[in-house]
Amino acid sequence: MGTGFFDSVKLIDTSKDPSEMVKSAPVEALPSTSDVGKAPKTAINPNSLPKVSAEGMLEQTKNLNRKPEFTRPVVKDDGGFDTVAKAVVKDFPLPSQFKSIGSKIVGVARSQSVWDGNYVMALISGDPKGGKSGMVLDSLTEEEIAKGAEIWHIDFDMGGETTKAAHHRDKAKNLVVMSPYVLIKNAQSETPFDFHATYQRVLDILNHAYEQAVYQRQYFEKNGEMPSPYLKTICFDGADQWLNICGTVMKIVDLGLGDSGVAVTGQKTTTKIGRFNWEFRKNRYRAALTTGLQETARLGVHCYVITHMKPSYDRNGNEILGADVPDILPRSEGDYQQRINVTTVDEMDSKTGVKTGVTYGTATLVENRTSLRSGEEIILFRRDAEGGQWFGYKGMRDGSFQHSQDILGSTISV
Repeated sequence: MGTGFFDSVKLIDTSKDPSEMVKSAPVEALPSTSDVGKAPKTAINPNSLPKVSAEGMLEQTKNLNRKPEFTRPVVKDDGGFDTVAKAVVKDFPLPSQFKSIGSKIVGVARSQSVWDGNYVMALISGDPKGGKSGMVLDSLTEEEIAKGAEIWHIDFDMGGETTKAAHHRDKAKNLVVMSPYVLIKNAQSETPFDFHATYQRVLDILNHAYEQAVYQRQYFEKNGEMPSPYLKTICFDGADQWLNICGTVMKIVDLGLGDSGVAVTGQKTTTKIGRFNWEFRKNRYRAALTTGLQETARLGVHCYVITHMKPSYDRNGNEILGADVPDILPRSEGDYQQRINVTTVDEMDSKTGVKTGVTYGTATLVENRTSLRSGEEIILFRRDAEGGQWFGYKGMRDGSFQHSQDILGSTISV
């Protein structure tokens, strides 16, 4: 029985002398390598070849050496594509052919005209009863009042309602004052209002303000004038109260530390808040201030945020006199285009140094990104035993913060 491979192997007897072994048949002579690959010679009749002219040979040479054609789109100085390029590159998308969401956003931005007015996104901070709310509610001109301009006042501390009733009854229809609070009705509670519902109510107001701003901007571009009524100014009166609401909602809703504002107050719950959990408060705060208002201000509505001052402390917990700062979200001062400080100054007798009973309210523009002009101290009012006088800040009416009729603090000796 064969084993396959070894069946074809011829065994050699190695016990014999090699000269006695049978020699294998001689190998057939191989052809020379010089003859390999040569075609057999055949006679060629030159008359049988096709005749080609010199011009034809030149054209064939050009076709063999021709490089593939690639035409780039020609761009004009104005950014539009040349009609020649459009004909050569038929599949190249033109601006009108873009279908992405981003192209639609850019298209809307291109179609909007440049806003002629001043952009206002201002923070007003200062002492209580210093005229912060009054200066905003007094920022409508007679012409704007007649055309239906409105100021929407989100009133956290009732300053807007009292100022409207006491000093602006003549334009009460133009001042829309709204309470942000949602009270808890027919229920026993440690706090009188619902923090979470109040938070949502504020966002609802601001969302509608943006909706109104979009509508009236489109109306203005189509008709060249504002509709009636229209939103000119938003006054968010109480950033310090808003910060407290956002922090309380964070503890109740986001972290589940208690069921009410009182239950989540104090050191016991505060120590349970991790370092990174404070992001909940920051994101809720910025949903309204300043992100929510910024987009409305971008459409030409004047936006003012009012807050009080809070003391600063050293590392030992001692209050630093004269170092008060605005009571807002820490490190958010840069979110505003303008910042105005409001103070009250008591008049002193120059000879005796005794207070005369006269108090001045002043406003100073300390920052303004829309102008390189330095701010000056403006006298808002004079309070005295005879009833005093309101001067206002007329430079706020057009958002330039400068007006020839404003009374400068440098003109009055206090």
